[in-house]
This record gives sequence, structure tokens and C-alpha cells, in this order.
Amino acid sequence: MIQILPGLNYDKDDLRFILLGKVFKFIENEKLMDEYNRCGIHNRSLFLICLKIFFMHVFFSYPISGVVDELNRESALRNFTGISEVPSETQVYEYFSRYGPKTYCEIANAILRKLYRPRKSRKSTYITDATPVKCDINIIKKYITPEHLKKLKLKWGYSTTNGHYIGYKVTVVLEKTTKTPVSILIHPGSPNDTKIFDEVLKELRRRRLIKPKDIIYFDKGYFSHKNYEIGINKYKIIPVIFPKKAFKINKFKDRMSYPLTIYKNKNEFGENKKLIEHLERLLLIKLENWKEYKPTRGIIEDFFKAAKGAFGLGKFHSYTDKSMYKNIYLCPLLTAIVVQCGFKSKTQLQQLAEGKIDFTPSKNKKSKSIKKEKETEQKYKTPCKIAQQTLELNETKELTTLDSFT
Repeated sequence: MIQILPGLNYDKDDLRFILLGKVFKFIENEKLMDEYNRCGIHNRSLFLICLKIFFMHVFFSYPISGVVDELNRESALRNFTGISEVPSETQVYEYFSRYGPKTYCEIANAILRKLYRPRKSRKSTYITDATPVKCDINIIKKYITPEHLKKLKLKWGYSTTNGHYIGYKVTVVLEKTTKTPVSILIHPGSPNDTKIFDEVLKELRRRRLIKPKDIIYFDKGYFSHKNYEIGINKYKIIPVIFPKKAFKINKFKDRMSYPLTIYKNKNEFGENKKLIEHLERLLLIKLENWKEYKPTRGIIEDFFKAAKGAFGLGKFHSYTDKSMYKNIYLCPLLTAIVVQCGFKSKTQLQQLAEGKIDFTPSKNKKSKSIKKEKETEQKYKTPCKIAQQTLELNETKELTTLDSFT
């Protein structure tokens, strides 16, 4: 069956094209052009053309061949994208295959650095979570041997939502206020989250994104008493890992101890000891009230919903490691740019996941004037108190009259 897709007819008043125009304007920034050179990109103009075609392919859920045909067909679409000479489909795939996963990782990190820069004077709050991404391999019709999987550099994985699958596990670290992913880690298969914990923090420290007293929220999958020790003693952060049912505060206090490195420098021994004790106290307070922080951890879930629902994260028609790494790095990157264009609230992210694009801010259900009116009404409307006061007055009156006759 040949699927007939609607044409990409350009309309300047269409909200989808307005949003895509903002994305194109951002990636064409002069400061980013220098970053492309540092990442080892040759022929920046061709790279931008291929990147725009890929973003249109993801944005409209359109095949790359169809995007190329639409660009050749309509001149208004070419003027909108700024592409005078449209490459063929094979040229686009050939150009993307020139670069490996490391290059796409550097490109994604370079663009994300323009969206968010950590400040030394201000404490940062991050949220970490992982999601499975399947390869487009038909397991039912064809049996795949372990030897063939090794050649493709793929592994079997398991998740509660997808069951058994062949693909990757994508771990994203999101900054709370800006809702920008600051780190994207990809692991073949589905390794346990407790084993990835140290690697996630090591990558954040290598890129100088975390500093002492920063807060990082983790899911229950990362729960381990050892991970609490690693976060406080090794990285000097507050690792708020949501506890499981087996968690006990007394056991947590018994397991926590000072690292041996604290005794190396006698001059800094007192400061480091106070810092570790301060971090432990703050962590205990947050762990006792961990249910209150569920909405903050839900921010990254909304981000994943937008990336999957609007931009097809995990629905790539590819099965090689190079193409999968390229798609995985570029898809959250496009989601991050779109979020910074005005989709930062929870309702806007949910609407984006459903394909509804609206730049108007969400209206508050209750305005300030309505709240003030209700507060004044509650002050004056107190029937119970008024009834009690009248009863007390009547009783006093009756008592005074009886006393006078006696």
C-alpha cells in the first residue's frame, strides 16, 4: 500500500511554520556557526540544509524523500527554508553518514550550551530520567541471532512499557527552571539505572555543569544506599533519589560515613566535614517529604511526552548504530529548541505532545479580583459565629434579669 501524504503547503500564518521558522533562525545564529566548525563539521551551508530537512522530516512526520520532493515542487517553501539548491535524498543520507555519534553528541551539547549556561553564584536543580528507544527491526517475522546483533552493535533490553525490545536506553538530565536538557547519554540495551548513576554524575562534572550543593532528582530506579554516598561524598551534591518501600532512615544514617579523602588535607578537614553533614541533613529533609517533589520530577516526563508525541522519539525508521545515535541526539535537541520558543508550562508541553501549537499563554482559572471578592465574602458571611454570639447575648440578658429580682 502506497501512503499518500498531504502536501507541505507553506502558509505564513500557519503556527507550525511560524514555530519552525524560529527553530531555523536559532540554528543559523552566527555564534553557532563557529561551534559547528569546532565540532569538525565541513561545509557548514550543506550541514544547515541537511539539518533543516531533517527537522522538517521530524516536525511534520514526513519522510526525507517527501521533504525533498516538496522543496523541489514549491518555491515558497524553498524561500521559507532559505534553500536555493535542494540536495537529493541520497546526498542527505550520505552527508549525515560522514559523521559518527561523537560528532552529533558534540553538536547537540554545543547548541544546548547556548540555551542554558550554569551560573557559579546560583544553585542549580536538575531532573534525571531514562526512556527506551527501539530500533526498527521486525522481530516477529525474522529471528535475529546474537552474532548479528553484535555486528550491528545492538543489545536486547526490557522496559515495563515496551517489554522486550532491541534498542537503546536514553538518559536525559533536564534543568528545572529552563527545561533544557544539559546532558544526553545513550546505552545499548537497558542497563540498570543504579549502575548508570555514577556515570551520569561523572559526565556532568566533566562538563562543569554541577557544583557543590546542587540538587538532582532521580527516579526510584536509581535507588541505592551506595548512590546516596556517592552523590554526597564524591560529588558534593544532594541526590534526591525517591526511596522504595524498603527504605529506613535509621539504616540510611548508619550507612552514611565520611570518605577517606577527607583526611588528606588537615586544613580543609573541618570545612569538608561540615559540608558533608549539611548535605546529609538537607537530603534527609527531602527524603522525608519526597512525595511533595513528585510534580518537579513530572517535568521531565512531560518533556519526554512532547519528544515522543510531537517529534517521534523512539519511532525512527533505522536500525544501524550511526543512524540511531544521530536521531536520538537530534530529536531531543529539536524538542529543547521548541520548548524555549514558548512551551515551558505543563499544559503547553501536553498540548505540544498532542500536536496542538498555541503561543498564547495559558489563562489562570481564577484571577486576582475574583480571589479578593471571595475572601471578602468569606469574612462577612459567618452564620455560625453570628448565631453563637446571639445565643451568648440572650443568655447573659436572662441571667442579669434573674439576679435583679432575687
